[in-house]
Amino acid sequence: MKKNQQQMKKKGYVGKHAMRRRLPVTASPPLPGHNNNMTDLSQQLLLALAQDGCLASHQFATKIGQDHQRIVGTIKSLESLGNVVDVKQTTVKSWECTEEGTCLANDGSHEARLFSSLGKEGRLLADIKANIPNSNIALGAAMKNKWVKKEGEKVVPIVSSITDEVQLHLQAVARGEAHAVPDKVKADYKKRKLIKEIEKTVFEVRKGSEFTTSVVKQEAEFTKDMIESGQWKNANFKPYNFKSKGRVELRSGHLHPLMQLRSEFRRIFLEMGFTEMPTNSYVESAFWNFDALFQPQQHPARDAQDTFYVSDPATCLEVPEDYLERVRKTHSEGGYGSIGYQCKWNRAEADKNLLRTHTTAVSARMLYKLAQDGFKPAKYFSIDRVYRNETLDATHLAEFYQVEGVVADHNFSIKNLMGVIGSFFKKIGMTSVRFKPTYNPYTEPSMEIYSYHKGLKKWVEVGNSGLFRPEMLRPMGLPESVKVCGYGLSLERPAMIMYGINSIRELVGPRVKMELILDNPVCTIDKFSGETAGDRYGVPSVNALSKRQELILEKLSALQAKVASIASKMGVTLEGSVHAVTTQLTGGPQLGSLHDVVVYADPRRPPYSLRALAIALSAQFPICLKVHCHSTVKEISEKLQQFWGSGVGADRSQSQVCITLVWRQVGDSPATLLPTLSVAPLAATQVSGEHNIVRYLARLMEASNGTSSLHLYEGESINQATSTLVDYFLDQCHTKLVLGSNKERAAYLRDMDKGLGSGSQEFLAGASLTVADLLLLSCLLQLRLLESAPPRVQQWSKLCLTHQLCKNFI
Repeated sequence: MKKNQQQMKKKGYVGKHAMRRRLPVTASPPLPGHNNNMTDLSQQLLLALAQDGCLASHQFATKIGQDHQRIVGTIKSLESLGNVVDVKQTTVKSWECTEEGTCLANDGSHEARLFSSLGKEGRLLADIKANIPNSNIALGAAMKNKWVKKEGEKVVPIVSSITDEVQLHLQAVARGEAHAVPDKVKADYKKRKLIKEIEKTVFEVRKGSEFTTSVVKQEAEFTKDMIESGQWKNANFKPYNFKSKGRVELRSGHLHPLMQLRSEFRRIFLEMGFTEMPTNSYVESAFWNFDALFQPQQHPARDAQDTFYVSDPATCLEVPEDYLERVRKTHSEGGYGSIGYQCKWNRAEADKNLLRTHTTAVSARMLYKLAQDGFKPAKYFSIDRVYRNETLDATHLAEFYQVEGVVADHNFSIKNLMGVIGSFFKKIGMTSVRFKPTYNPYTEPSMEIYSYHKGLKKWVEVGNSGLFRPEMLRPMGLPESVKVCGYGLSLERPAMIMYGINSIRELVGPRVKMELILDNPVCTIDKFSGETAGDRYGVPSVNALSKRQELILEKLSALQAKVASIASKMGVTLEGSVHAVTTQLTGGPQLGSLHDVVVYADPRRPPYSLRALAIALSAQFPICLKVHCHSTVKEISEKLQQFWGSGVGADRSQSQVCITLVWRQVGDSPATLLPTLSVAPLAATQVSGEHNIVRYLARLMEASNGTSSLHLYEGESINQATSTLVDYFLDQCHTKLVLGSNKERAAYLRDMDKGLGSGSQEFLAGASLTVADLLLLSCLLQLRLLESAPPRVQQWSKLCLTHQLCKNFI
């Protein structure tokens, strides 16, 4: 023993420096931050790459006998070092054994194990089935291969020896040699769930521009330990990438169409002077849900087939006893001019708890409270969930939102009710409305409300209405002169009509597609609906936008007057500010002295629309056109240097407007790529975005002779609706194309294609070219979307380019 120790000591394998002596003399120290195993794999991979020039991660892993994921980690580590290696990610299909297939590859197939257990004399069939796993599969396969046969109750071998091809095939698959197995056999094994086809992500690695076989890991952090030990002096730090970009498209939350529509309905009710009722109790007693509404206890709607009853707690805690007694008497004996139902009224039936079938139960509570507090005319509304045991179909769900309005006033009539309903439905944009007489237990007269669904091509019931019966109101304590009307509708069916959805199950439930929420515009209600040119493109409403614009201008005028009043009281002169506000209110700049307009644009996004507008401006008054190149632009084409073209523009001394285009590169973000405009007379005025610059230059044309500039002086009169439509197109083009994601751009072009194909107009807003056409064409050229645009958009672009203003557009 001692002799062996002495020999080992001589060789350096024991003692204080044993580990150091065991390392080969040529070994290099491990890279900082790497373990030895990872360093060895990196070195092996680099050496293989130096020899072969290219390798695949899965083949390299098989070659050196390492797990593929470890090789992938090594490749990612080398990729982070810069341009040492070039990596391309691909997917390959391969075969691997399932858990059962692995077992058979190791132990043999079922039929081979059965054959081995038979011996020379064979074995009883009952014994095989009792003691051999998967005996039926094994016996069937062995007999198919003609290895065994049945003799009475016994299974005996036919051959003396066998070759287990199943095991050999599975072993080949396990080794990664599935190509050696015939395709027909693999299909059979896949059917037997012995093997499965998988898609594996692999990496193809090639030499990079900075390839080397000896790499040092670059440190990404400057730590306290580095400073204290002085290691930072010799460390190789990874350079900061100040040009790295964040995520281009951040996924954000979206309101579900129903929730957006709910908020719109709520706003309309509040505008009409209604007060929202508390609807936070989904579980209601049968008394408030049915009995208080004068609905008989024998009514079919109270059956379990139509109503969800609650088992725990099964009954309610309390009900106003005096009110309950009046309701009981009205049901069983009559009163208030009615004979009632002349049947026994059951208290136990009224105490049952259920999921409310309508929000009218809340209305009953509010009317009772109104009577107890002393009646005053009131208008209530609610929008919340109700539950009914309905058969699911294209227009019915077991759970849905009910919108309900209740109006209580003296001497209220059926005409008043129809007027309220008509006003409400007009505000939500449903003008095709019909009323149909019907029967409700607690309203008389009663009317069903129908609206026409263009997708289903039929009239769809969207609501119910009526005047509450005296048998419901008088027991509450309301005066005889008080009439109460109620109307209700579901939230889902108007949404189906507005979105053009044919099945309610596509709007709520597990069949809802996320694209419905992500791609659809926010569902808004048009309060000023009307057929206009914008209907071809799905514009919410030109008239609505126009009226909103007028309202904003009125508010700005009032604010201007208020500011001027305060300034006069303080003795302050605000001529410049007042002029600026007036300029915005009247629609643009006022021509007088020379206007110096400077436009900064990125050469990667040339504002082509300005070239056509410059031609239009030069036809109205003399303009001077210049081009400069900022020092941030290293290289620019001759075409952009001559952006305005030849023969356009006058001398500065003879011009009313001088437009100077400055090519400048600031950054790569969408905001920095936007062109900006500044005006010399109003130094504080800066216009951002090509759509707003187009507006400004169009206003210059308008200021020259006081007529509208939107049709570029082709002699066509223009109305306010079309003007608003053009403004809408300018904003949508900027939002959807310039700032939008690829998905938003594609959706916008599809809408444009649909709009261009559904009308007789040749251009976006009519029969004449407008600034909206110029901007859209410019954006399509900048983003290189014209070639891949839908066919009608391409046809429209060719028509635009033949126009005299667009001959030198590109």
